[in-house]
Amino acid sequence: MKISIVTPHFNDFEGIKQTYNCLKNQDSDQWEWVIVDDFSDGNVKLLLKEYIENLASDNVKLIFNDTKTNGSVCRNIGVDYASNEHLVFLDSDDIISEDFVSNRAVEVEDFVVFKNSNVLDEHGNNKPASNVSSNFLDHFLQAKFIWPITAILWNKEFLIKIGKFNPDLKRLQDIELSIRALLLGTNYRVIDNKVDFFYCVAPIDIKKRPVKLICDSVNYLITNIYNNYKLNKQQQSLLKGYYFVCVRYLYKSKLKEDIKYVKNSLQLFYSKKYITFFGYTAGLLFLKLLKYNIISNDLFIRLNRKFFK
Repeated sequence: MKISIVTPHFNDFEGIKQTYNCLKNQDSDQWEWVIVDDFSDGNVKLLLKEYIENLASDNVKLIFNDTKTNGSVCRNIGVDYASNEHLVFLDSDDIISEDFVSNRAVEVEDFVVFKNSNVLDEHGNNKPASNVSSNFLDHFLQAKFIWPITAILWNKEFLIKIGKFNPDLKRLQDIELSIRALLLGTNYRVIDNKVDFFYCVAPIDIKKRPVKLICDSVNYLITNIYNNYKLNKQQQSLLKGYYFVCVRYLYKSKLKEDIKYVKNSLQLFYSKKYITFFGYTAGLLFLKLLKYNIISNDLFIRLNRKFFK
């Protein structure tokens, strides 16, 4: 069984070379690599084009966007260009072992999750990712991100049927797609696999992911879930974990002007009944105490963790 591997790219030529080194060392040649460049800088595009041409490989496709879009759009374009029935998404900063492709020679109906992976930090240290064996949807609804997008081997037809990645979501795209797949999929498996991929996680960068962007993405995600899916009360109660995501970014930014974005998110959660009146009142109080320097940033995050995490 041959699989298509889709990689979005923007100004990371060294990452592309690293990914190809992983692919050429596979113990199976049953792979196709689809790279979608998201309007990289001119010199990077030239380097990339020359590099792929020199590979002279029928297994590699390179597509250039003529305008800047985002990772979701690139992945969706990659799906459209993929030749095979089964596919995987692989970012250029992640690493796969030599048996990654051969391990995915399995039967796929909607999708298969290879749930075990290792997390790589910015220093090159690695540790096992979350090892969860049940209640997968509940974990995602609680903002516990138990597997990265590379963990999923997709049936292309099913992925297209559920709408692929949401191009309007600026952050949390992988999470939203996993939630949607778990809600809409009827034939999927989660495999307790040998670790064969390493997921790169960088520290929170407020410049790249400002509080407003995160809050807007959380608000979009929560509104989308509210409008499109019927969750039971227990599942609804889990979603407050996404409010804590907003709080965590505010904690990192330490900027008082960001409080208004988190407050707007809190009001949205309360309006959707994902946070109780008591929780809403407590959340407002914590924000007010932080705004007027009555509590420290550290106490602010601890109080919110107790209520919303």
